[in-house]
Parts: sequence; structure tokens; C-alpha cells
Amino acid sequence: MRMPSRPALLALLCAAPLMAGLPPGLLPAADHRPDVPQPDLGTRYTPHHALLAYARALAAAAPERVRMSILNVTEEGYEQPFLVISSPENLRRLDEWKALNAKLADPRTCPEEEARRITETSPVFVWLGYSVHGSEAAGSEAALAVAYHFASARSPEVLKQLDRVVLLMDLTQNPDGRARHLQGVAEASTPFKANDPLDAQNTAQWPGGRFNHRLFDLNRDWVWQTQGEIRAETAAFLQWNPQVAVDVHEMTPESSYYFPPTMQPIHEGLPEAFSGRWQATFGKGVARAFDARGWAYFSRDVFDLFYPGYGDSWPTFQGAVGMTFETAGQGGVAYRRQDEDILTLEGRIQRHTASCLAVVATAAAERQALLWDFQQARRDRAALGDRAGAFLLGEGEDPSRTRALVALLQRNGIDVLRTTRELATAGLEPIGLAQGAGLPAGSYLVPLDQAKGALAQALLEAEAHMGPKPTYDTTAWSLPIAFHVPAWRAKVRPKVDAATLVPPAETGLPDAAWGYLIPAGHEGAEKTLAALLQEGFKATALAEPARHLDQRLPAGTIVLPLRGNPPTLKARLHALARQNQHPVLPTDTAQMGLGPDLGSNRALILKTPRIAVLMDRPASPTAFGALAHTLTEAGLAFVQLRADRLAAAPLQRYTHLVLVDDEAQGKGWQQALGEGGAAKLKAWVAEGGSLLAFQGGAAYASRAGLTATGYHLLAKGAEEARLKEKDPKREAPKVDPADLVRPWDKREERSLEESIPGAFLKVRVDGTHPLAWGLHAEQGAAVLDTSDPVLHLSAGGENPLYYAKEELRVSGLLPRAMEAKLQQSAYAIREKSGQGAIILLAGDPVFRAQTPFTRRILFNAIFFGAYRPTND
Repeated sequence: MRMPSRPALLALLCAAPLMAGLPPGLLPAADHRPDVPQPDLGTRYTPHHALLAYARALAAAAPERVRMSILNVTEEGYEQPFLVISSPENLRRLDEWKALNAKLADPRTCPEEEARRITETSPVFVWLGYSVHGSEAAGSEAALAVAYHFASARSPEVLKQLDRVVLLMDLTQNPDGRARHLQGVAEASTPFKANDPLDAQNTAQWPGGRFNHRLFDLNRDWVWQTQGEIRAETAAFLQWNPQVAVDVHEMTPESSYYFPPTMQPIHEGLPEAFSGRWQATFGKGVARAFDARGWAYFSRDVFDLFYPGYGDSWPTFQGAVGMTFETAGQGGVAYRRQDEDILTLEGRIQRHTASCLAVVATAAAERQALLWDFQQARRDRAALGDRAGAFLLGEGEDPSRTRALVALLQRNGIDVLRTTRELATAGLEPIGLAQGAGLPAGSYLVPLDQAKGALAQALLEAEAHMGPKPTYDTTAWSLPIAFHVPAWRAKVRPKVDAATLVPPAETGLPDAAWGYLIPAGHEGAEKTLAALLQEGFKATALAEPARHLDQRLPAGTIVLPLRGNPPTLKARLHALARQNQHPVLPTDTAQMGLGPDLGSNRALILKTPRIAVLMDRPASPTAFGALAHTLTEAGLAFVQLRADRLAAAPLQRYTHLVLVDDEAQGKGWQQALGEGGAAKLKAWVAEGGSLLAFQGGAAYASRAGLTATGYHLLAKGAEEARLKEKDPKREAPKVDPADLVRPWDKREERSLEESIPGAFLKVRVDGTHPLAWGLHAEQGAAVLDTSDPVLHLSAGGENPLYYAKEELRVSGLLPRAMEAKLQQSAYAIREKSGQGAIILLAGDPVFRAQTPFTRRILFNAIFFGAYRPTND
């Protein structure tokens, strides 16, 4: 018997015809137009091609109510459909309503009387986003039901809602991850309706469908916008200025259903109306719908509105009622719960559909009040004027990095100005470790009386007040600290003239008689260096500071001589420098005024790195994804080496091998690679390889004997288990009686006392060391700690970044007991091993691609980590 092909099998298992029936009771008993096709929902997932086909069919069948566009095309080639649904009259006037809504969002151009007129007549804009986590795939199924309902229903109630509401529907926010999840379910499908929790349909293979193509958690990326899907969404959101935003998720299958009001902590910068009162109003609307069906649900638990990068908190900072909805789910189409209830795909779709319909009904009923509060929150902030205060950003020693931070603020809709004269910093509050007596003309000013002032404050302040409740995510994210940009906060906006930003003027690259220099410590230089090396250009790096004319050249400055390089060097270097926005200096001589000359034997010969990154279990998908994304953005080619192929891999092909976190403090890598893997890595390093190991990867290097450097863990139980593993005869320590009688409802406090949930901590930096070249951190800097392993100071190697015996907290939550454990430990270690090197970092240098300061340590490790000078 001939078996169907793999694509045919997937289509057979997941196909969704355009004309089919809906599950009974999914939609209200309204009169729906027979000429509008129904989606086929409930028995199987709708694959992306069918979802896209249905969206197009819906727009074609009801063009007077539905407009479709493509928001984005993913890296795997999937189109991201975006629907606008409203009444025929609203769609005819859509451009007018959109313009009036934009005016309502800006009190500077909309007097209060005009705002009142707009709120009396304009529709409210409601954003519905589905399945930002691809494995939470029932959201996109519900999206089709909601779209069908509003495209075809003819009942007076629905028509009234459409008159009052413009729906903005992102049907699938993560097409790549969702397609991966559906493929896994299809591959595991059988003729039987398997609902066993351990069935392959309900147990995804690495990395699972939660993440996008680059293995990012898109629900943490709304501020940073590192991923194409989120950049497209945030750009559209800022164009439409919705008043209501719903992010539709799934949680563990043993749960029920979550909707607002949210739990504490709630960021204090959020408008109370949208983070409090309106959350409760919409929650009551959903509760009524669920009570009518006897469904279980909960609110005010687990999920908060503190971290600004979520798909509910970021819209709330933008002035919408941002809400997360979570249904029990994920996995396949059926799951037998512990209470013997069968959780079905149909049931998940029903709950999400009901909650979204309740949101639309509530928004329609409260249209005018929502619009008024939307503009009033902005007007109240604008009325503060200079009293709202401002932030000031200096260019510092790396102007391109400050420009990158400013560009990120602008992508978030935040206005930034540029000062036209010098300003003293006396009386201003430094952010993080910022130092300096003055800000020169050309520094950046971020006033807080603007419409997005609350978001600007949340992103730029040293830290947010969290309150007594722990947050669901990291407790520190301050952009000036993460970027290592000098910044200050002014409680009252300084009296300094400022102008709007203009793009920097392009300048040519002069001819040079000897060659060109790329000064160290400038954002974007790593991209230029990567391109030049991979294209065959020759370069060295200064191992010590030098002076060229009146220009100081830090260690790590790239030297590109004309001799030995192709004649295209100048043109290629100019194009790359313009693209990557970093300086280039021409030189007519190799002789320096101070320091080593350009032909010094102490200079480092730079080679094209050949990088391999271990992937698959036990690698953390997000840690692997952040690293792969960073290398990709820098243009650094790399090989994805599956962990189970290490034994057979000819490692001599690679100059660098990277071990990311394993989410098991190194034990995962130890079990996966075994003694043979450790021996192979050790031999490869001895022959000249550079091993880069981060977080759990660094702990593995210690566990496996690749380094003599030890480590310990923060939590008492984890550390005791580690010690017991090393010494099975070890006796258990005496238990503190206070722990034995601690109240059960204080159990969260215990875990917080033994963890560091994402805090910026101060490190001391040896700027002369190759790992620290170009960091501009002579006075110290801040690194992000997320309960990382604690690396002991290396006795046989170097410790260029370390935690000193001093106060470490810069921003975020750091229990005192944890601070004591970290003091006098290493953040970064470099050890020689034979002809090679082992580089350990206690943390993730590219966490969510949101930490540019430590990202430079990664590039230093790649380009300079072996640091073999020309005379070595």
C-alpha cells in the first residue's frame, strides 16, 4: 500500500475546508449570513495555509465589513494576516476614524472641546491578538470563529456593536512557532483519539512551538522589538492607537481560565483607569459570560502588569486596556486531566471565543467612556508640563550605542529631543552607575509630559517600585543600565533649549597612505569586522592603548593596512561603517605618538571565526535563540550542532564552540554529553579550540573537569544536592527550626530569599583584558543576574569581570543573603588550556537580546578570546 507523502499526511490530519460546521453552542444563536463561509473548528487544528485561505475567503465574501492585509512575512515565509472588521459605514470612513483616533491620542494637537466631539461620534478600536506562543494554538482557532461571527452576524445586537467598534485582529502572532507545533501534533497523530498526557501529541520535542523561528519568546519582546513579528505588530499598534488590547494565551492543562483583573505588582506608572478600573469592568463582562455556562475561572492571581515588555503591559503603557486571557490547554487536541475531565480543543476554542465576544460587547457598551479616558490620561500627563520631569542621555564614549537606545525609544512611540547647549548634572539623579559633571550640547532629552511619558519613565528609570508581591518576570530592565549609557533623571524638566532629532550628515572616508583604524568600543563595529574577515580582508587588533595624532586608540582597536588587503578595502570599509554607524580613522603612518606602533608584535592577528553552537536538549531554547539571533544580526556565520552528534563531529572544523544554559545548572549537559563528550571537548580545547560556556554551560565546564574553577548555587537545597552528588557520604546539614515552622502561605517568600529574579548587579572590570576591551567601564558596570551559578574566582586563569566585596545591587531585587554569596566571585573567566582557551560567563551575555553591554563581552570572546599575539 502506497503511503501518503509527508505534506499530504499533514494536510490529511489538519486540513480545514472553507465550508463546514461549527461546534454546537460556539457562537450565540444569531442570524448569520449563509453566503459567508464558516471555518471548520474543534476536531483538528487549522494549518497556516488553511487559516490564511479562510481569512482571504472571509474578506472576499464580506468586503463591506472585512478588510484584510498582511502585517508581516516571517523568516519561514508565513504571512501574518491582519483583519479590520466593523460596520459598512465605519469601513467607508475608516481612514477618517483612524485619523481622528490618532488626533485623540495627542493632546498637543487636540483641544479638549474637539476631543469631546470625537468621543461622542467615533468608534472604539479593539485589538485582538492570538497565539503569540505558537504552542498555544487554540487562540488562532478562536480568532476564526470571532472573525466569522462579526463578518456574518445579522442580529441587531451585533450590528450595534459593529457600529461602535472597529476590530483589529492579528489572527496568529507567531506563525512559525504555531506551524512547528501543528507539525509535531500531526506527526504524532494516530487513528485513535489519544488523550493520555504522555502521548506524543501532548509532549513536544525540543524546542517546542512556543517560540518563533529564532526561538524568542515574543511575549517578552514588545519593548525591545528584536523580532520581525513584534516590530510589525508594534508599528501597526502605534498607527491604530487602540483603546482595548487582548492577548490570547493558553496555560497548563490542569488550570481553568484566567482573565483580569490582574494581580499585583502593577507598575506605578500605568494610568489607573486602564490598569485598574477598566480591567475590572472587562473582567466582569467575561465573568458574566462564563457564569452563564458554568465554567470555572480565576482572576487576580499569577499574572501581573509590572514588566513593560508583555503583550498586555506594553499596550497598557500605550494607553489601552491591555489584558491577558489564558485557557487551560497547549498540546494536542485532547488531554485527560487529573480530575478525569477531558480537555478538548473544542472546549478551549469555546472559552476563548466567549471571552473575546464579551470584550467586544463591553467595549461597545462603554465606547464613549473608554475614548474619553483614553485621551484624558494623555491630557493629564501633558498638563504636568515641566513638573513631569525628564531624562537626559549622554553620548558618552560610544555615541552609536546611545543612538541605538534613542532609536529604540522612538520605535516605542516616545519623543526624544536633542539639547543645543551644555547642561550640568548637579542636582540630577544618576541612573545606575552614571558619572559625570556635565552633559555637552547634543545630548538627548526625553520629556515626560508627552503622551508616552509613562512608558518612557518605565524604560529609563533606574528601577520601578515593585511593592510586597513578587513579579512574574525580571525585576530590572532599565535601558540606560542595559545599554551602559550615561543617563540622569530630572524631577523638573531642565531649562535647556532642545530641538527635534535630525539624521547625522553622511561624511566621506578620506584616502589613507598606510591604512585604516576602527577604534574599539563602538556599537556596530563587530558587524563590520565580521563582514571584513569573512570576505577575506586581513586585520589585527591593538593589544594596548595607543595615540594617533590627537585621537586616543583603546586596546582592541582594529587595524586594517592597505598592504596585503584587496584594493577594494576603502570602498568596502566606508560602506560598512556607514551602514553600521561607527567611526573609521585613516592613517598615513604606522607610527603612533604613544603606545605600540601598528606593526607591533604584540598586536593580535584576527582570524575568521568558525563557530559551532550546541543545540537540542538540554539547551535552553531561549538562550540558544538569543545567541543565534545575536550572531545572525552581527553577520557571524555559525553551525548549529546537535548535542547528540557531538561524539561523531570533527571538532577541528571549528575555532569556537558555545555551550548556552541548560536550565539545570550544568547537570543537563553532563548527562547529555557524558564522559566521552567531556573528554572530546577537553582534547579539542587543548589542540587550540575556544570553548565559550554561559550560565549552566559554565557550571557544566566545572562539573565535567574542563576547568579547575569551582562554582556553587544560590538556593540551599540545590547547593546541598550538588555537594551531596560530589560526596555521597556527606551528612545533611542541620535544619534551621525557623524554616520548619514557617507558615505555608509564606512559601513564596522562601523562594525569593534564595533567588535573584533578574537584577542588575555591579561588576568590577579590568579594562586592559581582551574580554573587556571597549566596555568603557573603568568605574564598574552592571550585568544582569537571573539566579545564575556563582563562579569561584579562577586561581589559574584571569577574572576580568568580577563581583567585589561591596554593595552589588544596581537595580532590581537582590536579597542580602544572595549578595553575600556573590561577593568576591567571578562574572567572566578566561583560562588557557593547552593551545586553546576556556571562557566562562556566570550569566547570559545576550539575555533576550536586551543587554548590549554584556553582548560586547561575547564579541570580545569570539574575536579576541584566544588572544594570541603575532609573536606568540
